[in-house]
Amino acid sequence: MAAGRVFRYLLKSWFSKPVHQREIYSWIRQQAPIVKIAEVGLGKTQRAQELIEFAQLYADGQQIQFLGVDMFEGRPDGDGLPLKTAHKTLNALGAKVQLVPGDAASALPRVANAFRDVQLLIISADQDVESIRQSISWIPRMLNEQSLVLWEVKDAKGELSFGRYSMAQIEAMTTSPVRRAA
Repeated sequence: MAAGRVFRYLLKSWFSKPVHQREIYSWIRQQAPIVKIAEVGLGKTQRAQELIEFAQLYADGQQIQFLGVDMFEGRPDGDGLPLKTAHKTLNALGAKVQLVPGDAASALPRVANAFRDVQLLIISADQDVESIRQSISWIPRMLNEQSLVLWEVKDAKGELSFGRYSMAQIEAMTTSPVRRAA
């Protein structure tokens, strides 16, 4: 098992596409076990599937908990999977999956208190920036001091990369007082 795990790590961290996602796999391996993952903007769920499968390699037998927020079949471009299909696909991996339909502004306030101590939160580039800004004060409720938030952005050339943020940096972005769990 150890040789297979090393081989899969090398494949993911050196050869996976898109290139900017390679840092996710390195971080998961360095911080293992990563068992609570959230993603805002699932799209076709490919990245979510890969994250769950990779995190399972280093989870020491613990079940991965995954929260996904997306508009699903209600995406403006019509490119989302139906909620039922996404749930079936991700549940088949053996993770405890919670999928919440809606944009960040409507969904994160509903789950921020229930899904706590997220170790890795990914915000996809295809998400409405204004919706993320409206919900940013809810995100620190979900995090802890060791959490990493990766906010995917597109540069002028259309290249994707991640901005890395800690809980303290996310708290500093809020314009209103941070909403802490009661």
